[in-house]
Amino acid sequence: MYDFILILHFLGLAMGAGTSFYMLGLALHSRRLKDPEAAKKIMLGAGGTISGVGLLGLILLLASGYFLLLQSDIDINTLNWAFWMKMVMVAAILFYTVTMKVFAIKAKRREGEEGIAAMKKMKRFALIGPFFAFLVISFAVLAFR
Repeated sequence: MYDFILILHFLGLAMGAGTSFYMLGLALHSRRLKDPEAAKKIMLGAGGTISGVGLLGLILLLASGYFLLLQSDIDINTLNWAFWMKMVMVAAILFYTVTMKVFAIKAKRREGEEGIAAMKKMKRFALIGPFFAFLVISFAVLAFR
């Protein structure tokens, strides 16, 4: 059972971390477009769909991580500093994901300058997602080596 949960955990990691890199690519591509409405369609069309996959991956990652801890009989008080830094980064990723989702909802629902301003915020913060993914993976490697 442990191996199956670990597989689900890595699947969630691939879905969640991969989404942040995909969204960064979309943001960089949409910056090159002269028409803000065209950029909005790209970010909220394909980007909206793929961000749903990333959110599902994040949920899978959290749930499987919880069950991995239960299955391994690890005393939570004995976990090292890298594990706790990983958990801080998981919290940061959750906050980042919710914030980006709020920006996407505002961009989708609001027309004109308000919608475009929300899109600009999404593009500005797009670099943070891959950075967080790198950090959480790095701390996970340090925690469980």
